[in-house]
Amino acid sequence: MKVREIMLKYVTHMKALGRSPHTVKNAGNMLKRFATFLENEGVTQAEELNREVIEEYRQELAFSFTAKGSPLSGRSQGKMLSTVKGFTRYLRDNDYLVHDPGAKVMLPKEPKRLPRSIMTQDEVKKVLAAPDVRTNSGYRDRIMLELLYDTAIRKAELSGIRMTDVDLEAGYIRVQGKGDKERVVPVSGRVCGLIRNYLLAVRPELIEGEDPGWLLISDKGNRMHLHRIWVIVKKYATLAKLKKNITTHTFRHTCATHMLKNGAPIRHLQEMLGHESLESTQVYTHVTINDLKEVHAKYHPSEKMEGG
Repeated sequence: MKVREIMLKYVTHMKALGRSPHTVKNAGNMLKRFATFLENEGVTQAEELNREVIEEYRQELAFSFTAKGSPLSGRSQGKMLSTVKGFTRYLRDNDYLVHDPGAKVMLPKEPKRLPRSIMTQDEVKKVLAAPDVRTNSGYRDRIMLELLYDTAIRKAELSGIRMTDVDLEAGYIRVQGKGDKERVVPVSGRVCGLIRNYLLAVRPELIEGEDPGWLLISDKGNRMHLHRIWVIVKKYATLAKLKKNITTHTFRHTCATHMLKNGAPIRHLQEMLGHESLESTQVYTHVTINDLKEVHAKYHPSEKMEGG
């Protein structure tokens, strides 16, 4: 059964329990936010919910911002996660799921604390160096990891990049974000160089029959799907011998953290991350893509890393 449909039942259940209208309304809004996150992760059915995706949501909240541009407080994160945990408990208690995937997810203990799984620059280098670039699939995987760190895009956005979305001369990639809203993100000159090599020598070897049009091609010549991207990230984090729980969201938040530490203006960073909810960039002065490109080139460590 679809997650959003069960959420409506859960909200009705809360009303039946006599919860205040304010509590019910807030819970409904928090669950809508969670549902949107799940859909962008390719999760629409209740049986697809697991602890891993809830932990990724926990990371997403840890790097969200308020309308005034400050990090979302630990208290606010806790309320949102508590609502999610109440919902997953409802799923188990009403036989939608055998186990409660949110049972062991911990609430934040301190406000404004970033996830512990954020990678150091040395750890990033180890993961990026893990693929065997002498093979076609290994070089493609390197491009995937580089893009995740270089642009902070989500795995659904990475999967959805078409050849027509890439402008290597200007150093931009167009992505389809939450709510089908497009945005343009900068790509470093170094990574653009790696992509050029991939397009010339690797991608043509992966295509079987008609060109599907996607930037990233699977070993079978198709679009790279979300679960496969997740598996690839896990594979190279293991090969790099990292002890942290590394996911695609780890790359996203690592990129943002490294740019913040290097002094990147927060409003530019929010534009790059594509935040579109109440904790979004909407209250900020519009940032042009040329401004964003300049900030990316100045503050992202990727620009100063050695080539592939």
